[in-house]
Amino acid sequence: MEYSGHDAGRLLKRWESLAGSKGWTTHVLGEAGGYPVFALLNERAAAGEAGGLYVSAGVHGDECAPPWALLQWAEAGPAVLDELPVVLIPCFNPVGLSDNTRVNEEGIDLNRNFQNRDLPLIASWQSLLHEKKFTFALNLHEDYDATGIYLYEIADDGSPGDEILSACQDIIPRETAPSVDGSEFENGLLIHDPEAENLHQIVEEDLGGGMPEAIYLYLNHARNSFTFETPSEMDKLRRIAAHERFLEAVSGYLRNG
Repeated sequence: MEYSGHDAGRLLKRWESLAGSKGWTTHVLGEAGGYPVFALLNERAAAGEAGGLYVSAGVHGDECAPPWALLQWAEAGPAVLDELPVVLIPCFNPVGLSDNTRVNEEGIDLNRNFQNRDLPLIASWQSLLHEKKFTFALNLHEDYDATGIYLYEIADDGSPGDEILSACQDIIPRETAPSVDGSEFENGLLIHDPEAENLHQIVEEDLGGGMPEAIYLYLNHARNSFTFETPSEMDKLRRIAAHERFLEAVSGYLRNG
């Protein structure tokens, strides 16, 4: 990728071209700094089918690999995009991506506000997902302090996280630190207790009452919710490749499971 990873305009134009060629339904959730924030639904998701896959990228604008990885994965035409209902959020925070900042144009960290209907973008997103149910919800992120890949897992359907990380670790090794942001990991994996009471406790005690997308999705829309992280200071193309492999691994698990 010879151009900047923070070229939000180029990214969104490619998404618009892809959506048009595939006949996907586009829902504009809002506008930020002249950029549209939109969701894409394939035919099955637009028809209201349950199950399948939800994927979002670009909630934090200083994490540039995920939006491009999601785009390249989708452009490659994986079978899951035709076989199962899929909802994609290509770039939740295009102004942040353009400015290389974590927060949006109002200085808000969206990933601590997914319960907040006072934000028009979040209210629109909640309305779009009303009554939708997914088998897997995926949030693609990066970590400035990380040295390897790692995964937060909230799962009803067993614990496939270790298997999925194994599929990615030849591109970027797993994070070896036993603790990330105060949470204990084992070989790059943190398995959250899926009980709602425990998840709400994490929100209140560890996150200051701010609701991240992954927990909101699990509590309201998904049987399994994964947050995948790559080290943002590593080579950009390797990070993009790791996110693409993660998407391939989850899609394969979903199609074969």
